[in-house]
Amino acid sequence: MKTRQGFVSNSSTSSFCIYGTEIDQRDFIEKVKKIKPDLEEIVEEDGLYEMAFVLQDYLPLEIYTPCDYEGVFVGRSWSSIGDDETGKKLKESVEVQLREFFGEDFKCSTIAEAWAS
Repeated sequence: MKTRQGFVSNSSTSSFCIYGTEIDQRDFIEKVKKIKPDLEEIVEEDGLYEMAFVLQDYLPLEIYTPCDYEGVFVGRSWSSIGDDETGKKLKESVEVQLREFFGEDFKCSTIAEAWAS
């Protein structure tokens, strides 16, 4: 049996379930530009989705940028939990990574979303 991680989609829906936070798109872009100014050009030329894709090389978390939505979801999928990892460790690692990258604390929770296109 195969398990699909990340977005699960068919012809009409996309969904995900992560532990993390939601950040307004404009706030997310401003925070990233302060940390990685070279990514500003990517946003201007290719948009937020492409910046999020490139940013995953720097930030070891998943980034979801649903179409026609004003938020960005950053976190880690529950399906990525390691054999030697507890739920508490997953939560702590996400919070530490967000704090280290963005330099601030975020309120984190489990986020389960689905969109029909």
